[in-house]
Amino acid sequence: MQPSKEREASDGDPMDDLDDLLDDDLADGEGDDGSTADATAETEGVARTGAGGGKSGGGRVGMDGRWFSAKSFAIALVAVGIGVFAGGAIPLIGGTIGSAAGVFLAAFLVGLIFSTRRYAETGLAGAAAGAGTAVTSVLGVGFLPIGVDYLQQWGLPLLAVGGGLGLVLALLGHYFGRDLRAGLTEDIGG
Repeated sequence: MQPSKEREASDGDPMDDLDDLLDDDLADGEGDDGSTADATAETEGVARTGAGGGKSGGGRVGMDGRWFSAKSFAIALVAVGIGVFAGGAIPLIGGTIGSAAGVFLAAFLVGLIFSTRRYAETGLAGAAAGAGTAVTSVLGVGFLPIGVDYLQQWGLPLLAVGGGLGLVLALLGHYFGRDLRAGLTEDIGG
């Protein structure tokens, strides 16, 4: 936001603020003085970096979007999938508890590795893994027709609970991973 718009927006209607922001974004950041969106973002303290640390395309959603990145989602989905598989393969703990621990640990590592916040991607990957684990655990127990009948009766609540648990675990894991990354990368003030 440009300084003249900040003064106008501070005493006006909140919807005017939103309109100004949308106008700036729709105009691809071109202001009256010809400044680009990157210069405006730097003055606001908003970093536009993708998962790899390079400049993103400037979009919100896409391959390297600021709000949702397909590349980051693919990486998070693979990491969470490996975590679910590895957690489920633990001999004594395995199963649902091991898979849930795998979602948390994989999201923790994604949060630790990525330099930007990727809560949407990691949360969606965790929700998908939780829902998939819930369905496969029902189908894997007992006789297949009984599992299919159970899914017909309780499938949607089961998906909601499994997906919700996966979402919460992934978001918590990503948060703690980002917190550790921030603690490791900050300078110690004296």
